[in-house]
Amino acid sequence: MATIAELKIRIDLHDLAERLGLERPKSGGNYKSPHHKDKNPSLAIPASKNSPDTWRDYSGDKGGDIVDLVEYVRGLDTSEAVKWLHEQYGIPFDKPDQGEKRQLSTVEWIALKCRDDQDSPGWKEKAITWLVEQRGISKEVAERAVQKGAVGWNAWTSTKVEQGQPGYGGEGVAFIVRNLVDGRTVAVDMRYQDPELNGGVKTQTQGEKFGFPWFADAQRLKKAHTIYWVESSINALSVESCGLKGVAAVSIRGTGNAGNIDLTLGQGKKNIICMDNDEPDEHGKRPGAEAAWTLYERLTALDIAAHLVDQADWEHNDVNDILKAEGADALKHLIRDKFEPWIIPGLCGDADKRKGRPRLFLPPHDFGKYWLYRAKEDFTTYVNKVEKDDDGGPDKLNFGDLCGFRVAGLSRVTIASAVSVMSGEQDSQPRTLFACSVQVPRHGSKLERKVFADEQLHNVDQWKKFGPVFAPAAFSRMLTILERAAHLGARDAVNFVGLAWRDGKLQVNEGKDCFFVDPEKQCQYHNLRFPSGSPADGKRVLDAYQGTFKHNAAALLLVWSLGGHLKPLLGYWPHLTLQARKGAGKSTLIKRLERTIAFQMFSGQSLQTEFRLLTTISHTSHPVGWEEISARRQDVIDKAVAMLQENYQYTVTRRGSDMTEYLLSAPVLLAGEDVPVDSLIGKLVRVSLKDPGPLMPEGLPRFPVRQWLEFLSTLTRDRLMEMHAASREQCSKMCRATGQDSGARRMVENYSALVTAWRLLCEFLEIPNNYGNLLHDLWAEMNAHISETSGDRHPWVWILSTICSEIAGNKYHYPYKVEHDAEGRAYLAIMTSHCMHHIKTSPGLRAIWDQLPVKSDRVFKSQLREAGLIHLEDTSATIGNHRQTHMVGLNLEKMAEYGLHVAEKQEGYANAP
Repeated sequence: MATIAELKIRIDLHDLAERLGLERPKSGGNYKSPHHKDKNPSLAIPASKNSPDTWRDYSGDKGGDIVDLVEYVRGLDTSEAVKWLHEQYGIPFDKPDQGEKRQLSTVEWIALKCRDDQDSPGWKEKAITWLVEQRGISKEVAERAVQKGAVGWNAWTSTKVEQGQPGYGGEGVAFIVRNLVDGRTVAVDMRYQDPELNGGVKTQTQGEKFGFPWFADAQRLKKAHTIYWVESSINALSVESCGLKGVAAVSIRGTGNAGNIDLTLGQGKKNIICMDNDEPDEHGKRPGAEAAWTLYERLTALDIAAHLVDQADWEHNDVNDILKAEGADALKHLIRDKFEPWIIPGLCGDADKRKGRPRLFLPPHDFGKYWLYRAKEDFTTYVNKVEKDDDGGPDKLNFGDLCGFRVAGLSRVTIASAVSVMSGEQDSQPRTLFACSVQVPRHGSKLERKVFADEQLHNVDQWKKFGPVFAPAAFSRMLTILERAAHLGARDAVNFVGLAWRDGKLQVNEGKDCFFVDPEKQCQYHNLRFPSGSPADGKRVLDAYQGTFKHNAAALLLVWSLGGHLKPLLGYWPHLTLQARKGAGKSTLIKRLERTIAFQMFSGQSLQTEFRLLTTISHTSHPVGWEEISARRQDVIDKAVAMLQENYQYTVTRRGSDMTEYLLSAPVLLAGEDVPVDSLIGKLVRVSLKDPGPLMPEGLPRFPVRQWLEFLSTLTRDRLMEMHAASREQCSKMCRATGQDSGARRMVENYSALVTAWRLLCEFLEIPNNYGNLLHDLWAEMNAHISETSGDRHPWVWILSTICSEIAGNKYHYPYKVEHDAEGRAYLAIMTSHCMHHIKTSPGLRAIWDQLPVKSDRVFKSQLREAGLIHLEDTSATIGNHRQTHMVGLNLEKMAEYGLHVAEKQEGYANAP
């Protein structure tokens, strides 16, 4: 379990107060006391400037650290409070077999020392003074960064390296980098006060250099409506020193981080990019500008609107230089009001102001028109008239409206074929499309994306779906220029939501990563973002599911849902039937599953046609649900069953005049009291809800599906197949059916897939395989399923069951007779060809005939022989004064074992007296 010191580093007191439900006026300030009516808020966080990690309730004379606050609000003891903090923030507990507490990592230890008065006396004053006096940061911003634990002071020097040599160290400000998800310290960036003591090295990083940004205040960042992306932590503090409301700044910690940092924290916010204004090197390259272009392309790919600050007239290198030289007001004006006006961000339309190598080269006939177009935040204009000044002054430009949106990006996208996506094989049929990202006023900072085929790109009517196009001719001319930039942001993509193969490697694909031509129809998860969290959250979810129904019924449903993403590795995944009587809690459980993993359940009313069925299961391995499919028309049921047969693995189909592609792949949950799946027994597993327990708590976190998929993406196919083979062998040993039952072997294969998923889930959650006794409950369900469906698995059973029903209803118009052999054993004399012909030609049995997998008399007879039902191979009988030959004698006792009974009559023409 983490120490209290670790928890202090990772947990913000203000965030904790919000999670505990403490009230605070909108204007800020103190919180209201949790235990009495508080007219004037009296709970202060922090307790004082000198104690940033403490709180005090002055009305109750209570105070302390984060653990004390949980004890005070929730009435817990110390151990319970620490446990609550671990669970609330997803901080994992140590494994049970570890005898010692987890040791602080080197980086966490360094961060702790940088904020310890014993190791760095007066460190707060030193850090604040250096930021304010040396870098021009406002005192309020510097104090807040120190209070939030984002800034410390380093006083360490090496005893092994001589002073003046690299690695010696020395005093300097420390920027503490934390993971935004769990608050864990991942790096400390040092900026030395006297670099000469450290051999001239001005900065140094301990911990993770790449992949993690720096921010001063996590809560400020989450609540901000605008984010500035800058290159260094000092630049981030410089931006926040401008006093812009609702604004937070994020440092990418160097240009090398532009391509690998997590940008999802910018979703739903206005994003402004302001890298350093570097001078070009001998090759014309500008690292700051190129990092800005990379960030812009990546944000656009995430459908996040971004803008570049216009640096054409800058005389300084970065925002901190401007802050020091010109003050906060001048910096505020430059970064708030002056964005690049060009339709291709990063490509200046004024050749006189261009620095270094341009982002791309335009041919003269295009560049000669490029300068005419101006992009606003969510609007586009163009120069429709140039008026010459008679006195020799600058020309006057008259602007006209071009379109009611801004084209943020037009990129070429290569879509992998379905076979490559599902198998990992080399792609032999890729397809090229064009992704157009547009910012419109109605969607704010979220870009609207559409995918065009080649022939649709210059169809202005397609663009009018974004918004109005006021000047179609000028707009078409702009498109010919934007085509030149199609390689910017070009990418290889996979139209599949879940775990997919791309270029022979597994990757996690969300809805935003896909480029569907018609997303609403092609994939129901086209806008899905997988729930995120920590494995500790996942364990809490599993515990709740294991407790809500006995025999792990709900937990088995969860395992099946999460394991569906193994389909690209296994090549198949069974469907699942959820059986429950009325009032057993089936609907409640399904609703909780929807909340837990972002699962989608479709009502029977929405599944009335074949096309609607098809659209629900396309382009994903994330499971979907069909509610009460048995209540639909028979033709709908037949089409649904046919799709499920194909969907057990995957199938590609194309529909419509434009031949839109659909990849049928989603595992399906079939819920209801009577699910019509006799022909699907070999392609599904079952969960029975019998003994409901307590309801799951309302505050249950969502399962970390995103992290689960990232864990699965590290698997190799060889390892998974080894695990599956071991699971299949174990399931076979636990199976009650004989090895000769091919149908049972198929069902064992399906249940072994669930066992494989469970073992991987245990590895992900760091729990033992026997956790909650789930495997034994799974095997019990498997054996019950095999036992209860022993007859339903065989097509010959369906055929004979139909014939027996027809005989009982006096509708079978072919000869049959119940005879006895010399030993008195009864058998049914009948002709198999007559049985098949009767089902085929009877109008009332047409639906049954259509869904039969066996339609040949020869195959039907062969199956009867293999099942041991044929008592006599070639027999004859006198029926209605006629001698019938070449009949088979079916053992009635054997038929009874499968629930098949014949209404005995002495003579068997239908309607005979």
